[in-house]
Amino acid sequence: MIKKTFEELKLTGQLPSPPGVGMKILKLTQGEDFSADEIGRTIMADAALTGRLLKIANSAQSAGARPVTTVSEATMRLGVRAVRNVALGLSLISSYRAGACSAFSYDRYWSLSLARAVAAQSISRAMRIGQPPEAYILGLLSDIGTLALVCVYPEEYASLLASTGGNRRALREAERKRFEIDHAEVGSYMLEEWGLPTAFADAIQHYEERTQSREETDLTRILRHANCLAEVCLTTEGEKVDWASLASGLERMRTELGLAEEAFNEFCNAIIREWVEWGATLKVPAQKGVDIARIALLAAQQPLPTDELVDASALVDGTPSSPSGGTSVVEGSKSDLTQEARVPQASLRILAVDDDAMSLRLLERQLTKAGHKVLCARDGNEGLQLALETNPQVVIADWMMPGLSGLELCRSLRRIESGRDIFFLLLTGRDEEDRVVEAFDAGVDDFIAKPFNARILMARIKGGQRVIELKEQVETERRTVRSQVAELGVLTRKLRTAALTDVLTELPNRRYAMKKLEQEWDSSIRNNRPLSLIMIDIDHFKKVNDVHGHDIGDVVLKETANVLRTTARQGEEPARLGGEEFLVLCPNTSLVQAKACAERLRAAIEANKIRGGSFDGHVTASLGVAERTADTATPDALIKCADEAVYAAKSGGRNRVCASPSLSTNSTHAKAG
Repeated sequence: MIKKTFEELKLTGQLPSPPGVGMKILKLTQGEDFSADEIGRTIMADAALTGRLLKIANSAQSAGARPVTTVSEATMRLGVRAVRNVALGLSLISSYRAGACSAFSYDRYWSLSLARAVAAQSISRAMRIGQPPEAYILGLLSDIGTLALVCVYPEEYASLLASTGGNRRALREAERKRFEIDHAEVGSYMLEEWGLPTAFADAIQHYEERTQSREETDLTRILRHANCLAEVCLTTEGEKVDWASLASGLERMRTELGLAEEAFNEFCNAIIREWVEWGATLKVPAQKGVDIARIALLAAQQPLPTDELVDASALVDGTPSSPSGGTSVVEGSKSDLTQEARVPQASLRILAVDDDAMSLRLLERQLTKAGHKVLCARDGNEGLQLALETNPQVVIADWMMPGLSGLELCRSLRRIESGRDIFFLLLTGRDEEDRVVEAFDAGVDDFIAKPFNARILMARIKGGQRVIELKEQVETERRTVRSQVAELGVLTRKLRTAALTDVLTELPNRRYAMKKLEQEWDSSIRNNRPLSLIMIDIDHFKKVNDVHGHDIGDVVLKETANVLRTTARQGEEPARLGGEEFLVLCPNTSLVQAKACAERLRAAIEANKIRGGSFDGHVTASLGVAERTADTATPDALIKCADEAVYAAKSGGRNRVCASPSLSTNSTHAKAG
C-alpha cells in the first residue's frame, strides 16, 4: 500500500532528484567499472560544476604544486568518490535552495543534511565500518523524503509544520495521516529508485527512531550518531532544546567509539570544522554553534521543564515550538535577490554581465532607473556563479568576453533546471549580427546591438517581462493542477485505506488480509520461501460482552489490536478478521520462527492491563500457528490449519500457542485462561 502511494508521488513529477550531471555521476559510480576520464567527461558537461571542482582541487593542493587545470587531474587529486560527493552535493543543493513551502527553511535543511553527511563520513572512518564516502552520500540524502514531501505538497506541508511545531516524531505521524506515507518511507523508496544500496534505505527508515534495536544495522547506528552531532552543529546555547537528549546521544556515540572525553570532543570539533569548510564550498550556511564540551553542563543545568523543550531535530523545519504555543520560522542567510523571489512583477531581478566597465555601468544605471533590481558581473565565469546563487529572471550578457563568452554562459545556464526559465538577452557588436542564428540555437531569447539604444533596450526588457509573466502564469496553473491531482491522489488513497481498514481497531481488515495472503502465497511458491500464519482468538470474549457490555468489548478489542500493532516486528503484519479473531501474516518465516512470534504476542496480550468502565484487568488469547507445506494446497487450507490449531489451544486450556499439524507435540503451554 505504501509502495503504491510512493508511485503516485512519482506521477506528480515533483520528486527531487540530482539533475543532469549529478544523476549521471551517481549512476556511473554505482559499480566499480569506471575511470577518472569517464567521470571527467561527464562533469565537463556542466561548466559551473567544472569550475567549482577545479577550485576545490586547487585549494587542497600543497604549496608549490602545479595548478590543476582539467577535471581528470582534479579527479586524480581528490579521488573519484570525493568528486562524486562534490558533484552530487552541488547538483542537488543548487537545484533545491528555495521553493513554495513558506514554513520550510531550505537553507537550514541543507545545513543539517551537510552536517549529517560530514559526520557520517568521519564516524564511518573512525568505526571502520563501510566506505566513508558512501556514508557521506547516505548522510546527505538521509532526509531527502522530507524535501520530497515539501516539493509535492508545499501548502499542506506548511500546515503540518505549523500544527506540529516542527517536532519530528509528531510530524512523521501527521505525514502518515495526511499523505498515507511518511518522509522516512519516501526517502527509502527514492534511494532504491536511484540505485543506491538497500542498506541505505533501511538506515533511513530507522535512524530517527528513539528506541534502539539489537537488530539495527551498522549504517543505522552511524546515521543515528551523525544525526545527533548534526543537531549539535546547528544548535546554539540560547535555544530551548532538550540538552539532556543531545548529551545522552553524544555519550552513546563516545562509548561506541571508545574515546576518552577530551579525545571525543576534539573528534567532534574536527567534524564541525570540516562542516564549516564544506558549507563555504557548497554555499550552504554553516557556522559553529554550541561548544561540545558545554552540552553535558547545559543538560545538568537545564532550567526548562521537558514539555517546553523543542526537539532539536525540529529545527530543520524552521518551526520550533514556542512556550506560548506559537511557531516561528527560522531562516538561513540568503542573498538579496533570493529573498526577493516574490517581488512585484513591475520589478525584475536582472543580472548584467559585461567585461566593458563603461557598458556595464550604463546598463546598471538604465535598468535601476526603470525600477529593476540589478546585479553586475565583469566576466562570464563570475556571471555564471552569480546566476546560480541568485536565480535572476533576466540575464543580459555581452557576446564577446574573456573566459566564458556570452554564448557559452547561455549554454551553461540552459543545461540546468533553474537556468531554463531565465530570459537571456545577448549584447552583440555590429560584426556579430550575421551569427545571430547561432545565438538563438544556443538558447538566447533576444539580442540587441552595441552600443545599445536605451529605448530599444527597455522595449526588449518589456518584451522579456511579458514572456516571464506568461511563463509564471503557466507555472502557477500547472502547480494548481498538480496540487489538485495530488489532492485527488490523497483522497483516493484514503478511500482505499478505508476500504481495507477495520474501523474499530484501525488494523487492516479481512479483505486486506486475504488479498495480502494471496500475494505472499504466490511469492512464497515462486521464490521457494517459507510462509506462516498465526490465528488469534481472545479467550472468553463473549463473557466480557455479557458482563460488561459491548462498549467495553470494543475497548478490549482496540486494546488487543494495539498490543498486536506495537509488539509485531518488521515483516509481521497483523489484521482483524472479525469479531474477536485476529490474524498475523508472517512471510519468509518458518514454523519454528512463527511459534516464537506467537508466544511473544500471547505474552504481550496477557501482560497488558485494560481499564474501561467496569472492566479493570487482563484478557488472554489462544493462538494457532501453521506453515505452508507441500501438502497445503491453497491459502484457505493454510487458514484452516491455523484455525484448527486455535481450536486445539482452546481445548488445551486456552492462553497458549499450538502449531499445526502436530498439535499435541508442538504446544506451548501457559497458565490456563
